[in-house]
Amino acid sequence: MFGRYGVRVSLCAMALAATSLGWAPAAQAHARAPLSCSGRESTSYSPGLTLEPRDVGIEAHPTYTCTDRPGHVVSATGTIEGVSPGASCLALVTAGGRETVYYADGGESVIVYTSSVGTRALGAHTLQLLGTVVEGRGKGHRAVRGIQTLPGSLPTDCLTSDGLRQAFAGVELEIDPS
Repeated sequence: MFGRYGVRVSLCAMALAATSLGWAPAAQAHARAPLSCSGRESTSYSPGLTLEPRDVGIEAHPTYTCTDRPGHVVSATGTIEGVSPGASCLALVTAGGRETVYYADGGESVIVYTSSVGTRALGAHTLQLLGTVVEGRGKGHRAVRGIQTLPGSLPTDCLTSDGLRQAFAGVELEIDPS
């Protein structure tokens, strides 16, 4: 016979085992779920974009609404910095950049973008950045960032010596564990 003490130990062990089995799959599923964010950002160009190609620094400040599993939404903000060599109002391709996303639940992701593809027409610019999460939530997974930019001032600013210095954009960010 087990006695009173043995029965308690056995029941506690079974409860612990059942709890572990119930929680492990849910935790693993959450860790592997893709993260999908959408939002808006303000982007600054330094020096401003003109018709003449030149190296331009880019700084953006996005605000996102993200989901990482059904029914779970978290807001986020971020900063992104990069350089666009030979950028102009006619062509803007980012050679690379670094984004830090700060989630409202206290987590963060640091993403390094290593390539991009972009098009520009009638003052609107579409850009897709490809990279990898190097720190924090989603570490080791690929990241894809889509941007649809409209100028923050008239496209005629491209004709001035100061150039086009600010734009506003809709952004999408996907961190995919696959």
